[in-house]
Amino acid sequence: MKMLARSLLLCALMFGAAGMAVTLRPHQRIADQGPQFELETLIPEAFGEWRSEPTSAAQIVDPQQQEMLNKIYSKTLSRTYVNPQGYRIMLSIAYGRDQTDTAQVHKPEVCYPAQGFVLHDRHVDVLQHSAGSIPITRLSTSLGPRKEPVSYWIMIGETVIKTGSFDKKLVELGYGLRGKIPDGILIRASSIDADTANAYTMQDQFSKQMIEAVTPALRWRVTGKPESKQL
Repeated sequence: MKMLARSLLLCALMFGAAGMAVTLRPHQRIADQGPQFELETLIPEAFGEWRSEPTSAAQIVDPQQQEMLNKIYSKTLSRTYVNPQGYRIMLSIAYGRDQTDTAQVHKPEVCYPAQGFVLHDRHVDVLQHSAGSIPITRLSTSLGPRKEPVSYWIMIGETVIKTGSFDKKLVELGYGLRGKIPDGILIRASSIDADTANAYTMQDQFSKQMIEAVTPALRWRVTGKPESKQL
């Protein structure tokens, strides 16, 4: 009898867990609920002291991986900007409508080594801008003699991730418990510069001016909403 009772209890728990999984399964894409946007118009081709170079583009990934990324990202933007002093910043933005386990934003510390770059350093920092601050990740990379420092941040839904995978999972879980599937965006600025500290300074200057240039109604798309809290 005890064995039968245990078996019945186990079955009940399994069915209960299955029912809860169905109930809590995310089914609403938040990308379908907010205002639509295009990266090409969201980010101006000229702002502050920066102007895009139409014939020069930053490459997000190795072309051999492009087919895979087309399945992950809904929209991508790659531009190279130059200031009057001739300093160039490569901007790459990748947007995905569906941040599920099978469609995740790919971090640069994964993509760069996949292209043959050596990753020398990774650390977290904060980008201070006029409306607040953004947690960002810094990378020091090289490919032969080419030194390419990188600064990037990731947003899941309306929230800028605090740079850790655990924080990212918590935010995604928060959306999932509300039955929502969040979108995701990765914003990356890099420059070919042997002086890493100078590169980060220029990237910060560029990023601040870019944020200021985005239409106020859609600026949260690159900074997150102040009322959105980390879980």
